[in-house]
Amino acid sequence: MNDKLYFVDFPGYGYAKVSKRQREEWGRIAEQFLQTREPLKLLILIVDIRHPPTEDDRLMYHWLKHYRIPVCVVATKADKIPRGKWDKHVKIAKETLEADPRDPFVLFSSETGKGRDELWAIIAEATDLNLE
Repeated sequence: MNDKLYFVDFPGYGYAKVSKRQREEWGRIAEQFLQTREPLKLLILIVDIRHPPTEDDRLMYHWLKHYRIPVCVVATKADKIPRGKWDKHVKIAKETLEADPRDPFVLFSSETGKGRDELWAIIAEATDLNLE
């Protein structure tokens, strides 16, 4: 975005239909990228709010915290569960990840736009960008 903001998408570590060997190679590439580049301003960890985070999600979150990489958890597909159950699902996700309460956590829906403005505000603050 104007050579000031880059989004880098890693292959999904839990859902890609590839061999274990290929998944391990992706892991090595991702780890090298995250550890050998200039410090990241923010990493967005995407989880599906319909289900508790996977063991891979939990391991990734803890790896990011260990290496002090700023993280925002984005729980997608909020439109797929009833609004009255959002708090319950968010609580389960945070507890499963053992999330630091200081880390931003955004309930998100690409269908309804829920969380979009909140996420952009978090990105803008983390990157010192004026996104208006």
